[in-house]
Amino acid sequence: MERKNGSKAETSGVTRRDFLKVTGAGALAVGAGSLVGVRHARAAVPDIKIACVYPLSGAFSRNGNLKFQGVKAAMGWVNDRGGIKSLGGAKLVPVIADCASTVEGAASAMERLCRDPEIVMALGSWASSFTMSSTEVTERLGIPQYSCSFADSLTERGFKWGFYPNSPYSTLTKVVCPQVLELAKSAGKTIKTAMIVGNNQAASTSFYKACKDNLIPMGVQFIAEETWAIGTLTDATPVMAKVKKTNPDLVIYMGDALTEIQMCMMKKKELHIRVPFFCGGGWLGDPSLKFAGEYLESWIALTPSFPHKLTPPEWIERSLAQCRKEYSKDEAWVGQELSFAWNQVPVMAEVLERAGSRDHKALREAAAKLDLKNVMATRHIPGQGIAFDNVGRIAPKYREALIIQWQSGKPVVVYPPNLAQAKAVWR
Repeated sequence: MERKNGSKAETSGVTRRDFLKVTGAGALAVGAGSLVGVRHARAAVPDIKIACVYPLSGAFSRNGNLKFQGVKAAMGWVNDRGGIKSLGGAKLVPVIADCASTVEGAASAMERLCRDPEIVMALGSWASSFTMSSTEVTERLGIPQYSCSFADSLTERGFKWGFYPNSPYSTLTKVVCPQVLELAKSAGKTIKTAMIVGNNQAASTSFYKACKDNLIPMGVQFIAEETWAIGTLTDATPVMAKVKKTNPDLVIYMGDALTEIQMCMMKKKELHIRVPFFCGGGWLGDPSLKFAGEYLESWIALTPSFPHKLTPPEWIERSLAQCRKEYSKDEAWVGQELSFAWNQVPVMAEVLERAGSRDHKALREAAAKLDLKNVMATRHIPGQGIAFDNVGRIAPKYREALIIQWQSGKPVVVYPPNLAQAKAVWR
């Protein structure tokens, strides 16, 4: 393949001229030597390099490593199915950098990777605050970046090069908040008061605001708030002691960093706190939290990504196998972080296939025109379809939320009905 960066001039695969050179214009048969030539021509197709920036060290290292393992599994699936056929079967290859769990690190890591002129697309950077930072770089360079982040603020900046296959918090909470109140009501409990607990990163503040916007008009009073800077919680005692003292009907919780969530869980268990928690992300379903036992039972979380009834079993198996091979040999199941890539990578492959180009502008145009429904690439997306609006967010017609809940020691999808694996309960 010959490629001129930033131009439309591009060739890929085995051209007619190559074929005639190998076979001879009037060849009666294809000999062994010609087959070698064709294979060599195909092997010459360069890989599609995708910059991947995630927190692989620091407070969010587990989150970031799980995300990266999911990316490798999803790219492997695309490659095993023939790669990008319109580009001669080119394979997707992740080029990884660690943002060290900091906002500044996300920008510098993406800047470093994108110095390579062969970077075709970008992925990153898990937490919405990190994504806010890394997309500043890809926006300036004109490189399409796909993200699992879902803070509303990401698409309020007027950027043109970011694409977000997950529903934003404003949609997720609008769908889920009424479901939570109805669930409580079905068990004879009326939610009158709520307390906010969690970090203050971009996604968290977006979640808190969206919950207030939806719950206050429904008669819920917010009576307390306890927050901390992202990745800085070292002792959960004061936080959880305040929860016990305040004793709201519902805790609106946002942890993100699994190390911080684990601290809160341990203290919740130690203080025998029974207040129901409603969480702003599927990180609640991480296998590392199962130690909390009955104190985790019935916890509810919204998420745009978690294995559900229509998620292909092969995708789940691939993710677990990849994770167990290179990161966590005892990983019990696929959660939000490990499944996120299936909302992104198959969609990116479709964009590449339709564009038939590595040119950044061509890829952006192909993404803007994309509209898929009920196809393999959308099987893990809750709304079972993908199209992007004019700011790069998944189009409203395909926006949907999942609700997961811990039941009998494991998180399961309990909403919507067509994707649910169990019925929600209120404890």
